[in-house]
Formats: sequence, C-alpha cells, structure tokens
Amino acid sequence: MKKETLENLKNDLSSIKVKTFEKKRAKRKKDRESIESDIQYLTERIIEKYELLKYDLGIKMESHKTNFFIFDVENIIRKQEEKETE
Repeated sequence: MKKETLENLKNDLSSIKVKTFEKKRAKRKKDRESIESDIQYLTERIIEKYELLKYDLGIKMESHKTNFFIFDVENIIRKQEEKETE
C-alpha cells in the first residue's frame, strides 16, 4: 500500500473512531441507531476502497463489531508501515 493511501486509510479510520465516540455519548436510541448505520456504511466503504480483504480475509466477518474492526485495520496499517521501512 502506498504511503498516501495509508494516510487516507488512517483518516477514514479516525472518522469511524469519532462516530464510535459520538454513539457512546448519544442519549436517544434513534440517534445511536443512526450513528451505527453511519459506522456500518463507513466500514463497508473502507473495506472496498482500500481492498482490505487482500490484507486480512477475516476483516469482513468482524466488520459488524466496530472495536474489532478498528483493531484489525490498525494492524494492517502497522504491518504496511513496517514493510515501508524495510
């Protein structure tokens, strides 16, 4: 993965982290559901846009669990950054 692509992935991942924080703070169930819908959309978009299945075949199965998804993507980023420094 190119350096620029990694930076874009980091930015997109941080938007999911922000949405996760917003969801925790949301008072109304309707708001939480709306934010969860946004998170799922962003998750799917990230998987497709960055072709993450090339890097982790299980990422699609874990995508509905936001914390696991974030952890998996951070691992992909870390591994790709390590490859760049080699």
